[in-house]
This record gives sequence, C-alpha cells and structure tokens, in this order.
Amino acid sequence: MDEAKVVINLKEGVIELQGPVDFVQRYMDAYQLVAKGPEGVTVTPKEAEASLKEELAMKAAKKRASYKTAIRDALEEGFFDKPRSPRDVKQKFEEAGVNFTDSGVRAILRRLSLAGVLKTVKEGGAVRYQKIA
Repeated sequence: MDEAKVVINLKEGVIELQGPVDFVQRYMDAYQLVAKGPEGVTVTPKEAEASLKEELAMKAAKKRASYKTAIRDALEEGFFDKPRSPRDVKQKFEEAGVNFTDSGVRAILRRLSLAGVLKTVKEGGAVRYQKIA
C-alpha cells in the first residue's frame, strides 16, 4: 500500500500527516483552503478540519442511504425471491453503485436475517439468503 507524508507549517503551527495516500490527500485538500483561501476570506485550520469532517459525514450518510436503497430495491424487484449467495448480493450492490467488502455484505445479510426480513437457506455447504414469504 502506498503511503504519503506531508508537513504543513501554518506559521509554525506545524501539521504532519502520514498514512495511506487517500487519507493524506483528503487532509491536504482541506488544508489547501487555509493556504489559498478565496480572496478576502480567511479560513482557519479548525474551520478547514470541520469542513472536512462534515464532508466525510455526508459521504458516510450517502453510503448508508445507498445501501438501504439498494436492499429495498432488490426486495421490491424480487431479487430475493430465490436464494441468493453473498456474492450475488455483492454484485447487485455494485450494480447499484454501492461497494462493500465481502465481510460487509455478509454482515448486512446476517442483520436482515436476524430482523426477519430474509431467511437462510443451506444449499450443500453454502448459505444463501431468501425473502421470507
């Protein structure tokens, strides 16, 4: 995994970031507001960080909404009328633009099963999930 390191010196307020490139880039984008700020506007590091946290929270909320929408749509269109494997469900999510890890998909399916929305069906050694009729 690629790592990055950056040192920002806001008049000796020194900020050091080190970690995965995506992590460093997110903070660089936020602190770039401090360095360049629109003309006549002063953005403090705290304001830049608050803005970044707000952006990340909005992205997380969008992901949650997308996952819920993808499940609801799959249930409504009859996707779970026949037993589906976690791999089938992951592919369905990806088609809807929602990406989860394999373990994330399995966790979602387990929760839906515990909530009584889906039932587990064992086919050979595999577990599949189907809508409760």
